[in-house]
Amino acid sequence: MSRKRESGILLALFVVAMIVSAAFGAALPAGFRENQSTDYLSAYEPVARAIAAGSGVTQDGEIATRYPPGFSLILAGVFRLSAALGVSDESALIAFRLLSAGSSVALMYLLARLVWSPALSILTGVGWMTYPFFLWLTKQPNSEVPFLPVLFGAFYLFWRPVLGGKRGLRAWITFLGAGILVGAAMLIRPAALGISLVMALAVLLLSERGVRLTSRIGYGVLIVIGSLIPVVPWEAAAYARTGAIIPLSSGGSLTVIDGLTFLAVPKDYRREVPIPGDVAELMWAIHERRPDMVASGSMPVVLEEVARAPWAFAKLMAIKVARSWYGVDSRIMEYPALALQLVYLGLILLGSFYSWRRGGALRRMIAGNWLVVLYFWGMTLLVVPLLRYMVPAMGMLMLSLPGAYLSLVTRLQSEPSASVTDSSLDLHGSSTGSGTGSA
Repeated sequence: MSRKRESGILLALFVVAMIVSAAFGAALPAGFRENQSTDYLSAYEPVARAIAAGSGVTQDGEIATRYPPGFSLILAGVFRLSAALGVSDESALIAFRLLSAGSSVALMYLLARLVWSPALSILTGVGWMTYPFFLWLTKQPNSEVPFLPVLFGAFYLFWRPVLGGKRGLRAWITFLGAGILVGAAMLIRPAALGISLVMALAVLLLSERGVRLTSRIGYGVLIVIGSLIPVVPWEAAAYARTGAIIPLSSGGSLTVIDGLTFLAVPKDYRREVPIPGDVAELMWAIHERRPDMVASGSMPVVLEEVARAPWAFAKLMAIKVARSWYGVDSRIMEYPALALQLVYLGLILLGSFYSWRRGGALRRMIAGNWLVVLYFWGMTLLVVPLLRYMVPAMGMLMLSLPGAYLSLVTRLQSEPSASVTDSSLDLHGSSTGSGTGSA
């Protein structure tokens, strides 16, 4: 395909994605259109206002360490731009969310083009732009809104040399760029803390056979070093002001505690859900020891309570494993969310099996994406298990949707499998393991 036509498809997906996101927000009932992000109102916006006013990353005169500063820095830029253009902050935020949504979809298309044909890559883009839980995130200023395109951009840079077999200086620069983008993602959402290590593992396991082991290790180390470049200045500034080393944010222990007590501790906006009595007892026991956990660390208390009720803890973790894929903080409409997720996950699994059977670059990318899924799943298990935390992983899994389509087409074909295989090869053109590459 010509570069001009490829660019046209990319631009069309970008624009249509913005239109779909705007239409989704406009179609929501008035109550759902309101900003329900308490983190934005209590932390991100106040810090952004302070940055825009020239006071630095502060809140109430003190350095703001509850969340990393990435999202607040972006918001400060949005607020300053809105003032320069003479538009309202609300209008600027809407435009920013739409641009982020369009960028996210465009990057999904570029990722898909590394292993699929243009037509099938469009299917990935359309699948992502219409995914209801992605659209839900874009309807208000969530930190996931800029996090997703930065993360997808990092993986695009990562997969290009891994799948394309690029070596030499260009590969080293690309891996460094991927690491720097991972570091930027870490400053937006701490959940990206270990992504550079996942990439390092993936490049070690999934590079082409001709790539030497020393080069693979070097690439992985470079990704990790790159991820530290945006983060170290923030860590240094936080240490200079607080005298403590903060792993991206100071809220880590609090979020872990919330993840162990979320079903037992009532909140006004949460509906109660039935849980086993011993699980509720364990969660409440941990909640009552919250002051000790905040003062001296959560791990000793957790280990004591787990030793006291190991079976209850096992059931709690099983609940969290499942709720990671459909849980909603308010617990409203969770069953419809679960039903919808099962449809998507069924198609994703079908597409993943198809991609694995095809082998080559397709198998390597899908395998790497499932490593990403396991990482986000593990991170979600550490905190309150919510579907919104798994949305970045769902984005990576959308890259297997063309495989689901081809698998279904194959099964519906009345011709022998050989003719189906030929048509499939024409569609995705990546069975040799080299990848199609992007224009």
